[in-house]
Amino acid sequence: MTLLQNRTALITGAARGIGRAVAKAFSEAGARLILADLEAPDTDGFHAARAIALDVTDGAATTNVFSELERDGWLPDIVVPNAGILHLADITNMEEAQFTAIIDVNLHGAFLTAREAARCLPAGSVIIFTSSLFGVQASAENAAYSASKFGVTGLMQAMAADLALRGIRVNAVAPGQIQTEMIEKLVAARRAEGKSDPRDRLITRIPMGRLGQPEEVAGAFVWLASDLATYVTGQTIVVDGGWQVG
Repeated sequence: MTLLQNRTALITGAARGIGRAVAKAFSEAGARLILADLEAPDTDGFHAARAIALDVTDGAATTNVFSELERDGWLPDIVVPNAGILHLADITNMEEAQFTAIIDVNLHGAFLTAREAARCLPAGSVIIFTSSLFGVQASAENAAYSASKFGVTGLMQAMAADLALRGIRVNAVAPGQIQTEMIEKLVAARRAEGKSDPRDRLITRIPMGRLGQPEEVAGAFVWLASDLATYVTGQTIVVDGGWQVG
């Protein structure tokens, strides 16, 4: 595939999960990559990639990263603010520190990455947020995560309006129930607390009868990043196996 040939993409949270799958799909479509995570991710298997360590909640560090990339000739024209964390709890048991941490990474971190991108990206560039099914439809035990992802959806729409006349498109992909390491850790923690595996209940809500795989989400990012979607901005593509219609 050459949909993204001669393009440069920055993906945060690129060490694993959906971020990693998006990076692989972008690479297969011809893009060179800037992979960012708290620790610089592995670049093995990518034809052209640069790894950086970045705490997305650190505004000064984010500014410095974009300045460094521009100086080195690696300024991206595709930016995916993807880094995120998850903690499920009933609202009465949600600790303030947990709520704050989720908002800080998922929403504040996405804002910082997208803001710095918006300040220096040329016309024709694309920003694609990773939202969530729970950023368009909340559920029990999801107060902090849903608040962060609803915020991402609103941020995306506002930025799309701000940047449209500059020729920068801004969209979001909202994955549903996807089998990632983050979900595995969540399941392990719940089992340690004597709770049931939530995937059993979730699958009954999905018409396709299974969780999705990260690779099945990545295609939506490729399409939005490509010239196949040049008139698409301010939109959220939900990739959920039919959850909302089930």
